[in-house]
Amino acid sequence: MKKPSDWAIDLIGLAVQGALVPLAEIYVLCAAWVHFAPSLKGSVPCPAWAAFLLNFAAVDYAYYWNHRLLHGALWRWHAVHHTADRLDVWVSSRNTVWTPVFIVYLWLNATALYLLADPAPFALGALLTAGLDLWRHSEIYPKDAAWFEALSIALITPRDHAWHHGSTGYERNFGANWNVWDRLHGTYHASSEAPKALGVPLDWSFAQRLLWTGPLP
Repeated sequence: MKKPSDWAIDLIGLAVQGALVPLAEIYVLCAAWVHFAPSLKGSVPCPAWAAFLLNFAAVDYAYYWNHRLLHGALWRWHAVHHTADRLDVWVSSRNTVWTPVFIVYLWLNATALYLLADPAPFALGALLTAGLDLWRHSEIYPKDAAWFEALSIALITPRDHAWHHGSTGYERNFGANWNVWDRLHGTYHASSEAPKALGVPLDWSFAQRLLWTGPLP
């Protein structure tokens, strides 16, 4: 059963990612663009399909490398995310309050939304990515269903992401939407079973987990 402190971290993270980050994109980063480069607003024409893939594929590839960096030099800001011993949709937002600053979505999404002549398809890609992130952190997936196995050929599924959250060997399955990046760079792990145990022990207080002030494992 999830502890109250874990619920608090998850819900605070949800408020940051679900409210503060979008507000920062709209009112801070876009305002900065307007101030420094007003002539560039809506200046990039892009077919709808390309704008969608710009988010759902290109930004996803950037996030793959960003995620690997979060497991390296930026691990201090990501370790809290890996403390969950069971996945659920709330775990998707388990982070320190500063973590979103180090994730490419904040910067790339705001920039693309400002520059694209029609940002709606790009925004649709971002919305779909967010929805898949919730699914990826859940335990909602059928076993031995043909459609699920078909999706597993290309997409990161909850089963794949569970291995990323395993208590050992979690340096794999870094992709968000597509598993092709992991396949391409040798970090993909496929299995028909879920890992036996999840979560990395992190002996931090509530304040340390919220503000990344504790010692690393």
